[in-house]
Amino acid sequence: MLIIPAIDIIDGKCVRLTEGDYDSTKVYNDNPIEMAKRFADYGAKRIHVIDLNAAKNGSSYTTRHIVAQIKKATNLEIEFGGGIRTEEDVKQLIYEGIDKLILGTVVSTRPKEVSKWLKEYKDCFIAAVDVRDGNVRTNGWLKDEGVSDIAYGKKVFSMGFTTAIYTDISKDGKLCGPNVNATRTFSDNTGLHAIVSGGVSSIEDVAEAATLKGFGIVGVIVGKAFYEGKIDLAEAIKKYQD
Repeated sequence: MLIIPAIDIIDGKCVRLTEGDYDSTKVYNDNPIEMAKRFADYGAKRIHVIDLNAAKNGSSYTTRHIVAQIKKATNLEIEFGGGIRTEEDVKQLIYEGIDKLILGTVVSTRPKEVSKWLKEYKDCFIAAVDVRDGNVRTNGWLKDEGVSDIAYGKKVFSMGFTTAIYTDISKDGKLCGPNVNATRTFSDNTGLHAIVSGGVSSIEDVAEAATLKGFGIVGVIVGKAFYEGKIDLAEAIKKYQD
């Protein structure tokens, strides 16, 4: 199982939100590249980078430049999301060496185009399944798609996705523990491998996710718990990362 540290970026800085609320933005570090280097030193194999400016308003050149620099500086595997809307976005990010592209809003707005990308670019993509009250949300978590997590998961599996990041929005940024049971249920009922996201608060949460690696859980994203000093990331990686 992968332990995946998160870097969420607004205006070139490392931030965290609570429940996806942009008014709750808290800045933790002014230099995402240096933060990524720290994660590499801790033994991370992959990092999770989100362009929050782009998730809300469309692609951001500044953040795309930063993520390309992170790749060059660390050579870590990167899963990147936020504002990926066109094939030009896909081509640019692949050219910069970004390993996994997280697709959310565009799956709902341009499903035929996304299906084409999945066939052409193969294993480059991860589906973002962001859930509140059982329904999927897109557009920076601002739009309720009116479809259940399971139904949506079956749809993206049929399109060709093999992995999804499952985020319980109600837990994100609250340090209250992730919704591991919902993530397992999602994986069991859709055929997708799942990455746990939202609410990780301690090394015990990571340990719980690790017990389910034989049940479709392939990773866990650690964000605010690290930035708030609630988890020893190096220890978690040493103990639970395959």
